[in-house]
Amino acid sequence: MTPLALPVLAHTDCWNRIGVWGDRSCPELIPTVHCHNCPVFAAAGRRFLDTPPPEGYLAEWTERLIAPVEETATDLQSALIFRLGEEWLALRVQALLEVTNPRPVHRVPHRAGLLAGLVNIRGELHLCVHLARLLGLKAPGPGELSPDDAGTKARLIVVESEAGRWVFPVDEVDQVYRFAPAELTGAPATLARSAGRLTRAVFAWRERSIGFLDDVRLFDVLRARIR
Repeated sequence: MTPLALPVLAHTDCWNRIGVWGDRSCPELIPTVHCHNCPVFAAAGRRFLDTPPPEGYLAEWTERLIAPVEETATDLQSALIFRLGEEWLALRVQALLEVTNPRPVHRVPHRAGLLAGLVNIRGELHLCVHLARLLGLKAPGPGELSPDDAGTKARLIVVESEAGRWVFPVDEVDQVYRFAPAELTGAPATLARSAGRLTRAVFAWRERSIGFLDDVRLFDVLRARIR
């Protein structure tokens, strides 16, 4: 392609004035169709890349690149906070199906311990387990599963895994809390042995230490213990 017959424009942004982003009066648009195909535009791009950076430019970008990555809203995790006895715990909302009021639990003959029985949730029977016993905490008494005897804050939490659904009673449900991964710390040695194995980390909330349960491991243990 022959050079443009507009040398006076060779060092200007002609593409913004007479090119495709201007009034389109440039005669070279006929053979080139678009400024991207024009040697003047290409030469301007090369000059831009070859131009030394302004003073302080490299230092500024160096500081930006070595700075810690700020956590954004997409980094946050959500967990339901609830209480078992005196312990405050949390479970990922991805494992949560429903929080409902206490209701009668029908005991399974010749089965006790971890399995509380069967509970009717929206017309379907689901296994109800004593999560407190699994975690080595104070186990709920028989009346805590009854709608007549349970405390006004008591609830049933319905969770789901690939192996099915589980229901367990808790003494209180507070809220769904969003937290950053940086808020998590290792589970303290003071946790009960069973709770420690099933707690992935802890985080601070309202001046309390919340045990963040490992739902994958929790469901694996439930599946192995209740057959």
